[in-house]
Amino acid sequence: MPWLYKLEKKFGKFAIPNLMMYILMGQAIVFLLTNLTGSYWIQSLLVFNRGAILSGQIWRIFTFIFIPTSTSPLMFLLLVFIYYSISQQLEHIMGTFAFNFFYFSSVIACILVGFIFGGRPDVYYINLSFFLAYATLMPEATFYLYFVIPFKAKYLLVFYFILIGVDLLGGGLVNFALIAASLLGYFIFFGMPVLKRKKVQQKGYAGQKQFKAAKREMDYEKRAPIKVAFHKCHTCGKTELDDPDMEFRYCSTCNGDYEYCMDHLRNHEHVK
Repeated sequence: MPWLYKLEKKFGKFAIPNLMMYILMGQAIVFLLTNLTGSYWIQSLLVFNRGAILSGQIWRIFTFIFIPTSTSPLMFLLLVFIYYSISQQLEHIMGTFAFNFFYFSSVIACILVGFIFGGRPDVYYINLSFFLAYATLMPEATFYLYFVIPFKAKYLLVFYFILIGVDLLGGGLVNFALIAASLLGYFIFFGMPVLKRKKVQQKGYAGQKQFKAAKREMDYEKRAPIKVAFHKCHTCGKTELDDPDMEFRYCSTCNGDYEYCMDHLRNHEHVK
């Protein structure tokens, strides 16, 4: 994507290497404090809340990305391991700046939706987009469900898209907007190129049709017999090809072999 390369030249120095390591460390700190205090008041201070933000609690604009996605210690550790592993591979494949853009484009889109519709964005679908991106890039990779059941990434990709589709259709407008915003990064990097390829293919098909039509016309012209006129009126230029029923005669008065159609045989200026 040329526009992304231009952005990287200008803003690449601001990209954060190992971005997910810092975000997951923040989630781990919040998780520990929540379990040590036995209260969710810390997380309540980090939740995106449009009213609270407009009242001056501006930290809530971004702090929702540090809220853990699970309350179970075992599940939280498992998710941290999965998200960190996948994010590291994505950053290695995409590059640091592209991965930063992938993540923050979804975060910013969620913030805008939160302000416009009053919803409360979280990182569940943003984190899920990591897996979607990884499965798109490496469809033959194998995952083990519950550490036992092997699944190809491409099949899990279809499964998760079905679940996302159900969530999109069954949660109302705000929920739809939040999920779509969370998947914006995935759409930019993987959806838009597919749409562009289809557009190019459609143009290619149209070009192929035009080429084939032109080729058929040329082939027809090549197969068609070449017609040569043997008679031509010296006055009007008409030949037997123009009018097959027309007769032509030579004028005996003209000085030379001048042929005329019947319309001009007796009505022409003689050549001296």
